Amino acid sequence: MSELSGKTCLVTGGAGGLGKAIATRFLVAGANVVICDINDDRLKETSAELSSRGSLKAIKVDITSAAEVQGLFDEIVAAFGKVDVLVNNAGIMDRFDPVGDLDEGLWNKVMAVNLTAPYLLSKLAVQDMLKQESPDGCILNIVSFAGKAGWSAGAAYTASKHGLVGLTKNTAAFYGSKGIRCNALMMGGMQTNIQDAFMSGINQDGMARVQKLFATAEVPMCDLDQVAEVCLTVASSQGMKLINGTCIPVDHGLSGTLG
Repeated sequence: MSELSGKTCLVTGGAGGLGKAIATRFLVAGANVVICDINDDRLKETSAELSSRGSLKAIKVDITSAAEVQGLFDEIVAAFGKVDVLVNNAGIMDRFDPVGDLDEGLWNKVMAVNLTAPYLLSKLAVQDMLKQESPDGCILNIVSFAGKAGWSAGAAYTASKHGLVGLTKNTAAFYGSKGIRCNALMMGGMQTNIQDAFMSGINQDGMARVQKLFATAEVPMCDLDQVAEVCLTVASSQGMKLINGTCIPVDHGLSGTLG
């Protein structure tokens, strides 16, 4: 029997890209999987595609809204009784603008999705996990190399991911002894819809910075299915019970060679 059998896993941004790959892998592993996304069309398409794989529930949610996040958890608990695993995967990019060029509206938007939303979701996940008789919860935050370095994205995205690293460590420190682990995956490059949206919205100066970055080093892309397998291992393997409050590099060694 899979270690995720009977467990309920929530994956934000689960209708496409890495979130979809994670949801698919968790379904195969026997979990009840809830995916949420802001894109209703993509959510319906993914739900239709994955519903035959196992126990799946798809919910449209604006995760920057505390009221909608509360409604999401109410719906999950009504359907499955609890939340065991939270994957804070949803995120948006900035346009590679340094602070002197950064629009305040874009800063606020990036912070809302990349940092405030994981806080809202983690808060309710922790509260639900602590209600269980023997808490065995896992929170996974999808960070990126921008959570470590200062040159790999714009000021907004970089600050949001550094903040998410801090939220990861604090959550792990306060709840690790209570049966709730929290770790971050520090991702390298991936071919996902967030990257496509980023490249379509970037300005000319930002594009020049990206080209300069990728000209200085070979940056191999991470395979989404392999990343999803890493997520499954962190969430379900008994050997990973010892790992808490850690930023795990998933980047073909990029952080070691450029860090």
